[in-house]
Amino acid sequence: MEKTSTMYIRSISIAGLIIGLLFKTLHWPGANILVLLCSLLAIATFAVSIAKAHGPWHVQLRQPRMLLGALILAVASTLFKTMHWPGANIMLLLGMGSTAIWFLLSPKRLPTNN
Repeated sequence: MEKTSTMYIRSISIAGLIIGLLFKTLHWPGANILVLLCSLLAIATFAVSIAKAHGPWHVQLRQPRMLLGALILAVASTLFKTMHWPGANIMLLLGMGSTAIWFLLSPKRLPTNN
């Protein structure tokens, strides 16, 4: 299986985010910049990976734009909450709520051959 550069960048950004959160927890310098940059990079690579078609293994999502918006809002609100920026609570409520609503929508049904 061939891995794309997007997968590598996403892995690096998530690892950087985890390290940034560790820095933030330990009150070390540079944590804010590390968390901010890695969060933005993770959001961008996630958006690119959802937008690309992956051949025969492509997953059919119902309302992918809603899911993408909800996940971006959830990740951004987590960033806001971690950084103690204003507006984090309402963003977290909207992001997590819209993600939960997306999961509650009925899945796309494929016709069966009976």
